[in-house]
Amino acid sequence: MTADPDMYQKRIYKADWVLPIVADPIADGAVLVEGDTITAVGDASEIISANPDVGLADFHHTILLPGFVNCHSHIEYAVFRGLLDNRKFGAWLLDFIDLKRKLEDVDFATSSQLGAAECIASGITTLGDSMYSGTSLDVMRDAGLRARAYQEVFGIDDHRLDEVIGEYSERLDGLVERSGGLIEIGIYPHATYTVSPRLYQALAALARERGMKIATHLAESRAESKYIRSGTGVLAHDLREKVGWESVSHEAFGVTPVKLLQQWNVYSSDMLAAHCVQATPRDVEILAKYDVAVAHCPKSNAKLACGIAPLPALLQAGVRVGIGTDSPASSNIMDMFGEMRTAIFLHRGHNQDVSVLSTEDCVQMATLGGARALGMDHQVGTLEPGKQADLIAVDMEHSHLTPIYDPYSALVYGANQEDVYFTLVAGRPLYESKKLNTLDIEKINAESLAVKEKLRV
Repeated sequence: MTADPDMYQKRIYKADWVLPIVADPIADGAVLVEGDTITAVGDASEIISANPDVGLADFHHTILLPGFVNCHSHIEYAVFRGLLDNRKFGAWLLDFIDLKRKLEDVDFATSSQLGAAECIASGITTLGDSMYSGTSLDVMRDAGLRARAYQEVFGIDDHRLDEVIGEYSERLDGLVERSGGLIEIGIYPHATYTVSPRLYQALAALARERGMKIATHLAESRAESKYIRSGTGVLAHDLREKVGWESVSHEAFGVTPVKLLQQWNVYSSDMLAAHCVQATPRDVEILAKYDVAVAHCPKSNAKLACGIAPLPALLQAGVRVGIGTDSPASSNIMDMFGEMRTAIFLHRGHNQDVSVLSTEDCVQMATLGGARALGMDHQVGTLEPGKQADLIAVDMEHSHLTPIYDPYSALVYGANQEDVYFTLVAGRPLYESKKLNTLDIEKINAESLAVKEKLRV
Protein backbone atom coordinates (compact mmCIF):
# COMPACT_ATOMS: atom_id res chain seq x y z
CA MET A 1 0.00 0.00 0.00
CA THR A 2 3.02 2.31 0.12
CA ALA A 3 3.85 4.64 -2.73
CA ASP A 4 7.05 4.24 -4.73
CA PRO A 5 9.48 6.73 -3.08
CA ASP A 6 11.46 7.14 -6.33
CA MET A 7 8.44 8.79 -7.93
CA TYR A 8 8.71 11.68 -5.49
CA GLN A 9 12.41 12.46 -5.33
CA LYS A 10 11.78 15.77 -7.07
CA ARG A 11 8.32 17.16 -7.64
CA ILE A 12 6.42 20.40 -8.02
CA TYR A 13 3.14 20.84 -6.15
CA LYS A 14 0.92 23.58 -7.59
CA ALA A 15 -2.29 25.08 -6.22
CA ASP A 16 -4.56 28.11 -6.47
CA TRP A 17 -3.15 29.28 -3.15
CA VAL A 18 0.07 28.55 -1.27
CA LEU A 19 0.34 29.65 2.37
CA PRO A 20 3.98 29.83 3.48
CA ILE A 21 2.79 31.09 6.93
CA VAL A 22 5.85 33.35 7.31
CA ALA A 23 4.95 35.28 4.15
CA ASP A 24 1.84 36.51 2.40
CA PRO A 25 -0.39 33.98 0.60
CA ILE A 26 0.72 33.25 -2.95
CA ALA A 27 -1.99 33.08 -5.59
CA ASP A 28 -1.23 30.47 -8.27
CA GLY A 29 1.71 29.28 -6.24
CA ALA A 30 3.86 26.18 -6.11
CA VAL A 31 6.24 24.28 -3.86
CA LEU A 32 9.27 22.40 -5.18
CA VAL A 33 10.21 19.32 -3.17
CA GLU A 34 13.45 17.37 -3.52
CA GLY A 35 13.55 14.18 -1.48
CA ASP A 36 12.33 15.09 2.00
CA THR A 37 13.08 18.81 1.70
CA ILE A 38 11.39 21.91 0.32
CA THR A 39 13.75 23.70 -2.07
CA ALA A 40 11.56 26.46 -3.52
CA VAL A 41 8.28 28.24 -2.78
CA GLY A 42 6.78 30.91 -4.99
CA ASP A 43 4.97 31.78 -8.19
CA ALA A 44 4.01 28.59 -10.01
CA SER A 45 4.96 29.77 -13.50
CA GLU A 46 8.43 30.76 -12.32
CA ILE A 47 9.09 27.49 -10.48
CA ILE A 48 7.78 25.39 -13.37
CA SER A 49 9.82 27.27 -16.00
CA ALA A 50 12.96 26.95 -13.87
CA ASN A 51 12.40 23.18 -13.51
CA PRO A 52 11.02 22.03 -16.88
CA ASP A 53 11.91 18.36 -16.40
CA VAL A 54 10.38 17.97 -12.93
CA GLY A 55 7.07 16.18 -12.48
CA LEU A 56 4.10 18.39 -11.69
CA ALA A 57 1.20 17.68 -9.35
CA ASP A 58 -1.39 20.34 -10.15
CA PHE A 59 -4.03 20.41 -7.42
CA HIS A 60 -5.99 23.22 -9.12
CA HIS A 61 -8.66 24.54 -6.70
CA THR A 62 -6.82 23.85 -3.48
CA ILE A 63 -4.84 25.59 -0.77
CA LEU A 64 -1.37 24.24 -0.06
CA LEU A 65 -0.12 24.85 3.47
CA PRO A 66 2.20 23.23 6.00
CA GLY A 67 0.86 20.08 7.58
CA PHE A 68 -0.93 20.68 10.86
CA VAL A 69 1.08 20.26 14.06
CA ASN A 70 -1.20 18.73 16.68
CA CYS A 71 0.87 19.45 19.75
CA HIS A 72 -1.26 17.55 22.27
CA SER A 73 -3.00 14.30 21.40
CA HIS A 74 -3.69 10.78 22.63
CA ILE A 75 -4.31 8.81 19.43
CA GLU A 76 -4.47 5.50 21.31
CA TYR A 77 -7.83 6.60 22.74
CA ALA A 78 -9.68 6.88 19.40
CA VAL A 79 -11.98 3.93 20.18
CA PHE A 80 -13.34 5.74 23.24
CA ARG A 81 -14.94 8.54 21.24
CA GLY A 82 -18.59 9.08 22.07
CA LEU A 83 -18.66 6.99 25.26
CA LEU A 84 -18.44 9.75 27.86
CA ASP A 85 -19.90 12.74 26.08
CA ASN A 86 -21.91 14.42 28.84
CA ARG A 87 -19.69 14.40 31.91
CA LYS A 88 -17.72 17.14 33.61
CA PHE A 89 -14.00 16.61 33.93
CA GLY A 90 -13.96 14.87 37.32
CA ALA A 91 -16.70 12.36 36.47
CA TRP A 92 -15.27 11.89 32.98
CA LEU A 93 -11.83 11.05 34.40
CA LEU A 94 -13.21 8.51 36.87
CA ASP A 95 -15.29 6.71 34.25
CA PHE A 96 -12.49 6.82 31.70
CA ILE A 97 -10.17 4.99 34.11
CA ASP A 98 -12.71 2.14 34.29
CA LEU A 99 -12.95 1.97 30.51
CA LYS A 100 -9.18 1.85 30.00
CA ARG A 101 -8.95 -1.17 32.31
CA LYS A 102 -11.08 -3.17 29.87
CA LEU A 103 -8.47 -3.04 27.09
CA GLU A 104 -5.13 -4.74 26.43
CA ASP A 105 -2.15 -3.50 24.44
CA VAL A 106 -3.41 -5.10 21.24
CA ASP A 107 -6.63 -3.10 21.61
CA PHE A 108 -4.73 0.14 22.19
CA ALA A 109 -2.69 -0.64 19.07
CA THR A 110 -5.88 -0.92 17.03
CA SER A 111 -7.14 2.30 18.57
CA SER A 112 -3.84 4.01 17.73
CA GLN A 113 -4.17 2.91 14.11
CA LEU A 114 -7.65 4.39 13.99
CA GLY A 115 -6.32 7.64 15.42
CA ALA A 116 -3.33 7.74 13.07
CA ALA A 117 -5.57 7.19 10.05
CA GLU A 118 -7.76 10.09 11.11
CA CYS A 119 -4.74 12.34 11.62
CA ILE A 120 -3.31 11.65 8.18
CA ALA A 121 -6.66 12.07 6.45
CA SER A 122 -7.31 15.36 8.26
CA GLY A 123 -3.96 16.94 7.40
CA ILE A 124 -2.11 16.39 10.68
CA THR A 125 1.51 15.60 9.85
CA THR A 126 3.18 16.11 13.25
CA LEU A 127 1.97 15.00 16.67
CA GLY A 128 2.93 15.70 20.24
CA ASP A 129 1.37 12.45 21.38
CA SER A 130 1.02 11.40 25.01
CA MET A 131 1.19 7.63 25.41
CA TYR A 132 -0.33 5.50 28.15
CA SER A 133 0.27 2.04 26.70
CA GLY A 134 3.12 3.04 24.38
CA THR A 135 1.53 1.36 21.37
CA SER A 136 1.00 4.58 19.43
CA LEU A 137 4.77 4.89 18.89
CA ASP A 138 4.95 1.88 16.55
CA VAL A 139 1.77 2.91 14.78
CA MET A 140 2.91 6.48 14.11
CA ARG A 141 6.32 5.25 12.94
CA ASP A 142 4.91 2.66 10.55
CA ALA A 143 2.25 5.05 9.24
CA GLY A 144 4.92 7.62 8.31
CA LEU A 145 3.86 10.37 10.71
CA ARG A 146 6.27 12.77 12.37
CA ALA A 147 5.90 12.90 16.13
CA ARG A 148 7.27 13.37 19.57
CA ALA A 149 5.95 10.40 21.50
CA TYR A 150 5.77 11.33 25.16
CA GLN A 151 5.60 8.36 27.54
CA GLU A 152 3.39 9.07 30.53
CA VAL A 153 4.66 8.33 34.03
CA PHE A 154 2.83 8.32 37.36
CA GLY A 155 4.10 8.26 40.93
CA ILE A 156 3.27 9.75 44.30
CA ASP A 157 5.21 7.57 46.72
CA ASP A 158 8.58 9.29 47.12
CA HIS A 159 9.92 6.23 48.97
CA ARG A 160 9.91 4.54 45.54
CA LEU A 161 11.40 7.52 43.71
CA ASP A 162 14.67 5.85 42.68
CA GLU A 163 12.83 2.70 41.66
CA VAL A 164 10.33 4.63 39.53
CA ILE A 165 13.08 6.61 37.79
CA GLY A 166 15.08 3.44 37.16
CA GLU A 167 12.12 1.58 35.65
CA TYR A 168 11.10 4.59 33.61
CA SER A 169 14.64 5.08 32.26
CA GLU A 170 14.68 1.47 31.08
CA ARG A 171 11.35 2.00 29.35
CA LEU A 172 12.70 5.12 27.64
CA ASP A 173 15.65 3.08 26.36
CA GLY A 174 13.26 0.63 24.75
CA LEU A 175 11.18 3.39 23.22
CA VAL A 176 14.25 5.07 21.73
CA GLU A 177 15.26 1.77 20.11
CA ARG A 178 11.81 1.50 18.51
CA SER A 179 11.43 5.14 17.55
CA GLY A 180 12.67 5.45 13.97
CA GLY A 181 13.68 8.48 11.93
CA LEU A 182 10.62 10.75 12.26
CA ILE A 183 9.80 9.93 15.89
CA GLU A 184 11.39 11.51 18.96
CA ILE A 185 10.79 10.30 22.51
CA GLY A 186 9.72 12.67 25.28
CA ILE A 187 9.07 12.50 29.01
CA TYR A 188 5.54 13.03 30.33
CA PRO A 189 4.77 13.30 34.05
CA HIS A 190 1.01 12.91 33.86
CA ALA A 191 -0.36 15.70 36.08
CA THR A 192 0.13 17.48 39.39
CA TYR A 193 -2.39 15.22 41.13
CA THR A 194 -0.78 11.94 39.98
CA VAL A 195 2.91 12.87 40.16
CA SER A 196 4.69 14.09 43.28
CA PRO A 197 6.71 17.30 43.20
CA ARG A 198 9.88 15.31 43.89
CA LEU A 199 9.18 12.99 40.96
CA TYR A 200 8.49 16.01 38.73
CA GLN A 201 11.84 17.42 39.80
CA ALA A 202 13.61 14.12 39.13
CA LEU A 203 11.97 13.76 35.71
CA ALA A 204 12.96 17.31 34.76
CA ALA A 205 16.53 16.42 35.67
CA LEU A 206 16.27 13.19 33.66
CA ALA A 207 15.02 15.16 30.65
CA ARG A 208 18.01 17.48 30.86
CA GLU A 209 20.39 14.56 31.30
CA ARG A 210 19.03 12.71 28.28
CA GLY A 211 18.44 15.77 26.12
CA MET A 212 14.72 15.06 25.90
CA LYS A 213 11.70 17.33 25.90
CA ILE A 214 9.19 17.16 28.75
CA ALA A 215 5.44 17.80 28.87
CA THR A 216 2.58 17.55 31.34
CA HIS A 217 -1.12 18.20 31.81
CA LEU A 218 -1.31 21.42 33.81
CA ALA A 219 -4.06 23.60 35.26
CA GLU A 220 -6.62 21.76 33.17
CA SER A 221 -9.62 21.95 35.49
CA ARG A 222 -11.04 23.55 38.60
CA ALA A 223 -10.96 20.09 40.18
CA GLU A 224 -7.18 19.99 39.78
CA SER A 225 -6.66 23.55 41.00
CA LYS A 226 -8.91 23.00 44.03
CA TYR A 227 -7.16 19.77 44.95
CA ILE A 228 -3.64 21.18 44.65
CA ARG A 229 -4.53 24.30 46.61
CA SER A 230 -6.68 22.79 49.37
CA GLY A 231 -6.58 19.01 49.07
CA THR A 232 -10.37 18.83 48.62
CA GLY A 233 -12.89 18.04 45.89
CA VAL A 234 -13.58 15.09 43.62
CA LEU A 235 -9.89 14.23 43.25
CA ALA A 236 -9.44 14.14 47.03
CA HIS A 237 -11.55 11.03 47.55
CA ASP A 238 -13.16 9.53 44.46
CA LEU A 239 -10.03 9.41 42.29
CA ARG A 240 -7.81 8.16 45.09
CA GLU A 241 -10.32 5.46 45.97
CA LYS A 242 -10.51 4.29 42.35
CA VAL A 243 -6.80 4.13 41.49
CA GLY A 244 -5.40 3.45 44.95
CA TRP A 245 -4.73 5.74 47.88
CA GLU A 246 -1.01 5.54 47.20
CA SER A 247 -1.39 6.63 43.55
CA VAL A 248 -2.76 10.16 43.99
CA SER A 249 -1.32 13.08 45.89
CA HIS A 250 -2.89 13.75 49.28
CA GLU A 251 -1.20 17.01 50.18
CA ALA A 252 -2.68 20.49 50.16
CA PHE A 253 0.01 22.72 48.70
CA GLY A 254 -1.76 26.06 49.04
CA VAL A 255 -0.78 27.27 45.56
CA THR A 256 -1.90 26.91 41.95
CA PRO A 257 -0.63 23.93 39.93
CA VAL A 258 1.50 26.30 37.84
CA LYS A 259 3.07 27.85 40.92
CA LEU A 260 3.67 24.42 42.47
CA LEU A 261 5.92 23.30 39.62
CA GLN A 262 7.78 26.60 39.70
CA GLN A 263 8.54 26.04 43.38
CA TRP A 264 10.13 22.70 42.50
CA ASN A 265 12.25 24.09 39.63
CA VAL A 266 10.54 21.97 36.99
CA TYR A 267 10.23 24.57 34.24
CA SER A 268 12.44 25.16 31.22
CA SER A 269 12.09 26.10 27.57
CA ASP A 270 11.99 22.35 26.83
CA MET A 271 8.65 21.99 28.59
CA LEU A 272 5.16 21.87 27.10
CA ALA A 273 2.15 22.43 29.35
CA ALA A 274 -1.13 21.06 28.01
CA HIS A 275 -4.35 23.03 28.65
CA CYS A 276 -3.56 25.75 31.25
CA VAL A 277 -7.28 26.56 31.33
CA GLN A 278 -7.15 27.62 34.97
CA ALA A 279 -3.93 29.64 34.68
CA THR A 280 -4.20 32.89 36.64
CA PRO A 281 -2.63 36.16 35.46
CA ARG A 282 0.31 35.42 37.77
CA ASP A 283 0.54 31.90 36.33
CA VAL A 284 0.77 33.35 32.82
CA GLU A 285 3.69 35.50 33.97
CA ILE A 286 5.42 32.41 35.37
CA LEU A 287 4.98 30.44 32.15
CA ALA A 288 6.31 33.35 30.11
CA LYS A 289 9.27 33.85 32.45
CA TYR A 290 10.47 30.28 32.00
CA ASP A 291 9.52 30.08 28.31
CA VAL A 292 7.15 27.16 28.92
CA ALA A 293 5.09 26.40 25.82
CA VAL A 294 1.34 25.75 25.98
CA ALA A 295 -0.90 23.37 24.05
CA HIS A 296 -4.30 25.01 23.64
CA CYS A 297 -7.14 22.44 23.36
CA PRO A 298 -10.30 24.57 23.06
CA LYS A 299 -12.82 21.85 22.10
CA SER A 300 -11.88 19.35 24.79
CA ASN A 301 -11.71 22.01 27.50
CA ALA A 302 -15.11 23.41 26.56
CA LYS A 303 -16.77 20.03 26.18
CA LEU A 304 -15.61 18.84 29.63
CA ALA A 305 -16.74 22.17 31.12
CA CYS A 306 -13.18 22.93 32.21
CA GLY A 307 -13.42 26.47 30.90
CA ILE A 308 -11.68 28.69 28.38
CA ALA A 309 -7.93 29.11 28.55
CA PRO A 310 -6.56 32.67 28.80
CA LEU A 311 -5.22 32.52 25.25
CA PRO A 312 -5.06 36.28 24.58
CA ALA A 313 -3.07 36.79 27.79
CA LEU A 314 -0.71 33.94 26.92
CA LEU A 315 -0.07 35.33 23.45
CA GLN A 316 0.36 38.87 24.74
CA ALA A 317 2.92 37.59 27.27
CA GLY A 318 4.91 35.98 24.48
CA VAL A 319 4.17 32.37 25.42
CA ARG A 320 4.63 29.87 22.58
CA VAL A 321 1.17 28.45 21.94
CA GLY A 322 0.15 25.62 19.63
CA ILE A 323 -3.18 23.90 19.09
CA GLY A 324 -3.92 20.39 20.30
CA THR A 325 -6.95 18.19 19.73
CA ASP A 326 -6.44 16.30 23.00
CA SER A 327 -7.94 12.81 23.16
CA PRO A 328 -10.79 11.55 20.96
CA ALA A 329 -12.22 10.31 24.27
CA SER A 330 -12.92 13.94 25.10
CA SER A 331 -12.92 15.86 21.81
CA ASN A 332 -14.36 13.01 19.67
CA ILE A 333 -12.54 13.98 16.48
CA MET A 334 -9.04 15.17 15.73
CA ASP A 335 -10.04 17.96 13.39
CA MET A 336 -7.68 20.93 13.47
CA PHE A 337 -10.14 22.98 11.42
CA GLY A 338 -12.70 22.47 14.16
CA GLU A 339 -10.15 23.41 16.82
CA MET A 340 -9.26 26.63 14.99
CA ARG A 341 -12.92 27.50 14.52
CA THR A 342 -13.76 26.74 18.14
CA ALA A 343 -10.82 28.84 19.32
CA ILE A 344 -11.74 31.94 17.34
CA PHE A 345 -15.42 31.75 18.28
CA LEU A 346 -14.77 31.10 21.98
CA HIS A 347 -12.23 33.85 22.47
CA ARG A 348 -14.00 36.48 20.40
CA GLY A 349 -17.27 35.70 22.15
CA HIS A 350 -15.76 35.52 25.64
CA ASN A 351 -13.85 38.78 25.21
CA GLN A 352 -16.50 40.45 23.05
CA ASP A 353 -13.67 41.63 20.85
CA VAL A 354 -12.93 40.49 17.29
CA SER A 355 -9.34 41.68 17.55
CA VAL A 356 -8.29 39.10 20.16
CA LEU A 357 -7.78 36.42 17.51
CA SER A 358 -7.68 36.48 13.71
CA THR A 359 -8.03 33.65 11.21
CA GLU A 360 -4.35 34.08 10.36
CA ASP A 361 -3.50 33.72 14.06
CA CYS A 362 -5.43 30.44 14.18
CA VAL A 363 -3.72 28.90 11.16
CA GLN A 364 -0.38 30.05 12.52
CA MET A 365 -1.04 28.33 15.86
CA ALA A 366 -2.07 25.14 14.05
CA THR A 367 1.17 25.05 12.08
CA LEU A 368 4.15 27.15 13.10
CA GLY A 369 2.81 27.76 16.61
CA GLY A 370 2.60 24.03 17.27
CA ALA A 371 6.06 23.51 15.81
CA ARG A 372 7.46 26.19 18.11
CA ALA A 373 5.66 24.70 21.09
CA LEU A 374 7.30 21.33 20.38
CA GLY A 375 10.68 22.88 19.56
CA MET A 376 10.45 21.61 15.97
CA ASP A 377 10.14 24.91 14.12
CA HIS A 378 13.58 24.43 12.56
CA GLN A 379 12.06 21.45 10.70
CA VAL A 380 8.35 22.04 10.16
CA GLY A 381 5.51 24.54 10.52
CA THR A 382 6.15 26.67 7.43
CA LEU A 383 6.68 26.28 3.71
CA GLU A 384 10.23 27.53 3.26
CA PRO A 385 13.33 26.28 1.43
CA GLY A 386 15.28 24.01 3.75
CA LYS A 387 12.28 22.89 5.78
CA GLN A 388 11.00 19.34 5.76
CA ALA A 389 8.50 18.58 2.99
CA ASP A 390 5.44 18.26 5.23
CA LEU A 391 2.50 19.82 3.43
CA ILE A 392 -1.18 19.31 2.79
CA ALA A 393 -3.65 20.24 0.07
CA VAL A 394 -7.14 21.33 1.10
CA ASP A 395 -9.77 20.97 -1.59
CA MET A 396 -11.66 24.24 -2.01
CA GLU A 397 -13.96 23.19 -4.86
CA HIS A 398 -17.10 22.96 -2.74
CA SER A 399 -20.17 25.13 -2.39
CA HIS A 400 -19.43 25.78 1.29
CA LEU A 401 -16.10 27.31 0.32
CA THR A 402 -17.03 29.22 -2.82
CA PRO A 403 -16.07 31.97 -3.53
CA ILE A 404 -12.73 32.45 -1.78
CA TYR A 405 -11.54 35.97 -1.08
CA ASP A 406 -9.15 35.17 1.75
CA PRO A 407 -7.60 31.67 2.06
CA TYR A 408 -7.12 32.05 5.82
CA SER A 409 -10.79 32.83 6.34
CA ALA A 410 -11.81 29.96 4.08
CA LEU A 411 -9.73 27.49 6.11
CA VAL A 412 -10.91 28.62 9.53
CA TYR A 413 -14.56 29.47 8.90
CA GLY A 414 -15.43 27.02 6.14
CA ALA A 415 -13.15 24.01 5.80
CA ASN A 416 -13.21 20.74 7.73
CA GLN A 417 -11.14 17.59 7.89
CA GLU A 418 -13.02 15.93 5.01
CA ASP A 419 -11.76 18.67 2.68
CA VAL A 420 -8.13 17.50 2.97
CA TYR A 421 -7.12 15.99 -0.36
CA PHE A 422 -3.41 15.23 0.00
CA THR A 423 -0.93 14.76 2.86
CA LEU A 424 2.84 14.68 2.43
CA VAL A 425 5.33 13.96 5.24
CA ALA A 426 9.08 14.19 4.65
CA GLY A 427 8.40 14.06 0.93
CA ARG A 428 6.36 10.84 1.20
CA PRO A 429 2.68 10.93 0.20
CA LEU A 430 0.65 9.36 2.98
CA TYR A 431 -2.74 10.40 1.60
CA GLU A 432 -3.56 10.95 -2.08
CA SER A 433 -6.92 11.73 -3.65
CA LYS A 434 -8.43 11.08 -0.21
CA LYS A 435 -6.98 7.56 0.01
CA LEU A 436 -4.52 6.34 2.65
CA ASN A 437 -1.24 4.90 1.39
CA THR A 438 0.21 3.49 4.60
CA LEU A 439 -2.80 2.21 6.52
CA ASP A 440 -5.60 -0.22 5.64
CA ILE A 441 -8.63 1.67 6.89
CA GLU A 442 -11.11 -1.13 6.16
CA LYS A 443 -9.11 -3.56 8.29
CA ILE A 444 -8.68 -0.95 11.04
CA ASN A 445 -12.40 -0.18 11.12
CA ALA A 446 -13.27 -3.87 11.38
CA GLU A 447 -10.82 -4.42 14.23
CA SER A 448 -12.09 -1.29 15.98
CA LEU A 449 -15.60 -2.72 16.01
CA ALA A 450 -14.22 -5.77 17.82
CA VAL A 451 -12.65 -3.48 20.44
CA LYS A 452 -15.98 -1.70 20.76
CA GLU A 453 -17.54 -4.90 22.10
CA LYS A 454 -15.14 -4.84 25.05
CA LEU A 455 -16.22 -1.29 25.90
CA ARG A 456 -19.97 -1.87 25.96
CA VAL A 457 -21.36 -0.74 29.30
